[in-house]
Amino acid sequence: MLFAVTHTQPPLYYSNQNQYFLHGLAAAGYGDLRTDWLANTRDPTPVFSAGIALADRACGEWAFHAAFFALLVVYFLGLWSVAAVLPFRPITTAGRVALAGGLIVVHSAAVRVLSVKLVGVDYPWYAQAGVANQYLLGAGLQPSVFGVLLLVALAAFAGKRYVAAGAFCAAACVFHSTYLLPAGLLVAGMCLGLLLSSQIGGAMRVGTVALVGVLPVIAYTLSTFAPSSPEQFTEAQKVLAWVRIPHHTDVHRWLDGVAWVQIVWAGAGLIAFRRTPLFFPLAVAAVVALLLSVAQVWSGNATFALMFPWRISALLVPLATAAALTGLACFVERIPAGRVIAASIGLTAVAAVGGAAWVYAEHLGYQGSAAEDGLQRHVAQTRQPGDVYLLPCGFPKPPAARGSAAATFVPVPQTGRPAVFELQRFRLATGAATFVDFKSVPYQDAEVLEWRRRVTACERWYATERWDETGVMDEVRADDVTHVVVPAGVHVTSKWLTETYADAAYHVYRLEQK
Repeated sequence: MLFAVTHTQPPLYYSNQNQYFLHGLAAAGYGDLRTDWLANTRDPTPVFSAGIALADRACGEWAFHAAFFALLVVYFLGLWSVAAVLPFRPITTAGRVALAGGLIVVHSAAVRVLSVKLVGVDYPWYAQAGVANQYLLGAGLQPSVFGVLLLVALAAFAGKRYVAAGAFCAAACVFHSTYLLPAGLLVAGMCLGLLLSSQIGGAMRVGTVALVGVLPVIAYTLSTFAPSSPEQFTEAQKVLAWVRIPHHTDVHRWLDGVAWVQIVWAGAGLIAFRRTPLFFPLAVAAVVALLLSVAQVWSGNATFALMFPWRISALLVPLATAAALTGLACFVERIPAGRVIAASIGLTAVAAVGGAAWVYAEHLGYQGSAAEDGLQRHVAQTRQPGDVYLLPCGFPKPPAARGSAAATFVPVPQTGRPAVFELQRFRLATGAATFVDFKSVPYQDAEVLEWRRRVTACERWYATERWDETGVMDEVRADDVTHVVVPAGVHVTSKWLTETYADAAYHVYRLEQK
């Protein structure tokens, strides 16, 4: 619980939550989201959405915070349990305090904030996340956080609870199908390791339970996101991989010096588990993932990239960190000053609670653009059923440098427009339906191409000043837009636009009927 408190979590709704909560909140009757275009596209995480809808109806929004808190606890206990199988592990109270305190401090929000303040980069993030900004623990409740169940699966396997190991691997995939590949590699490694040690029954239990558990996920994914046509599917995959999420998919984009250090770190962690039951599952998963990653780079295939063969690093890196901290704890308990050092680490972990309070009180993390607040309050208070808001958005320019980084604790300028994800909170902050935004995207091929059409149209419309003379107004009407949000500094004119709201950052116009 101390770990969960010091980790902190964002206010609702932050970052990826604006996409992954949409279907669930729409189903729960939140605002006018049932009429939103994106909310009516195919849902890539139906079980998560069903849980969001159920929790919202039954308990309200506090349940989302409670669920993330519980998953933070599971993550800590998962790392603790996996570290317990290492051939070196603390056996004294001082050693265990040092290990627990180390895990808490490395993951604490205050330490991450201090890193940003001192050197401008959230370096502790790289000790808990994989390459390409893949992670088990993100900022707040989202489907990827259920990857912590893979840690539970490893702990169960080490304890020879093979049915549970297979079940937890499958459960991670049920909440987020992007875990199908890493979970499948782990299960394959578990089965192979058991077969080589003549434990055929154990291999059968792990493999059968995992397969039965993921069959519905595979069936849903194949039936829901099957290609509309080969051409559409190929094009949509390219849009997703190279336009929307290249920071996750394009190796040439994210593979920098820090990523290489993470890869070496994961390899060193793997060596630490060499005399444990977990070595074979982890080694098989790591080696096959590496080979698949090389194959993806060689082929340049977008669909292959969207399978994220490097996602297993999101598990291997925190395991390596836990192994390193375990070794440090063993060293601490063996030296004469060990109790003093362990006590100091423990007190630092407790002090991280105060650091978490500092982060919350000073709003040092999870920042959004305050320039958007007035607009969103106005729309939340005045929206009517059937309203559809046109928001400014467009395709960002590629960054100048390689690499990926966490922006969770990086300060956000509170004036002006965000660089990429402008008004990403708009849907969930207001409950109003929108035409499109760049942050949230569908996954079925025809819907991805429609998303691209909408973003392209939006970019062109806001670059055109005279909407009546250029035909833009006719296009906007044809897409059923009822209100237009125009940022300060952008000029659009039409005799059919009536201003209903204005502040220093945004203007809102209502489209009048002809």
